[in-house]
Amino acid sequence: MKKKKGFSMIELLTTMAILGVVLTMVYQNYFYQQKGMKRQQLWSEMNMKARKAVNYMINDLRQIGFSGLGLSPTNHFGIVVGAADSIVYTHDIEGNNSGVVDAEDIHSFTLNGDTLFIDGDLAARSVDYLAFIYFDNLGDTAAPPVTEVNISGDWILPIGSRPISRIEFTIRFVFSNGKDTVIYSDVAGIRNLRP
Repeated sequence: MKKKKGFSMIELLTTMAILGVVLTMVYQNYFYQQKGMKRQQLWSEMNMKARKAVNYMINDLRQIGFSGLGLSPTNHFGIVVGAADSIVYTHDIEGNNSGVVDAEDIHSFTLNGDTLFIDGDLAARSVDYLAFIYFDNLGDTAAPPVTEVNISGDWILPIGSRPISRIEFTIRFVFSNGKDTVIYSDVAGIRNLRP
C-alpha cells in the first residue's frame, strides 16, 4: 500500500503559529505607524493654529496707538489695560472716525479657560498659557497693569511713566493628550509711539 504524502498535524500547527506571529508583528507595526501619523497630523494642525494666532498677534500689537491723525500726545489710542495674561488696546487702522475711539477701535487678547479670544471672538482652543511682558521706550520693564489711555480714549499715562515700545508674549498650546505642547514666544515692536 502506498503512503499518502501530506502535512502532519504538527507541521500545520507550527506553520499556523509562525504565521500568527508574523501577522501580529505586521499588525502592530501598522497600528503604531497609524498612531504616529495621527499624532503627527495633530501636532501639525496645532502648530499651524499656533503660528496663525502668533502672526496675527504680532501684526496687531504693532499697530497699538495708530491713528489716522498722525502721532501726537492728543491721540486717543494706546494700551487700555496691559495685564500679565491679557491686553486691551486701541488703534484706528481704518481711519473711519480719526481721532475718536469707537467700538471697532478696541482690541483685545484674552485667555478664558483653554480658549484664546481675539477681540472677543474665539481664535484658538487648547491654549493653557498666555503671558505678556511690557517694555517702555527706554527698554525698561513696565510692571503690569500698564495703562496709557482709558476706554474713552483719554490719555492717562501716569506721571513718570513712559509709553510702551515693545511687548514680548508667550503662548502655549497643549495637545489633547495633555502631554505634548507647542510654545511660541515673540516680540512685537510698537510702531506708533507718541513723542
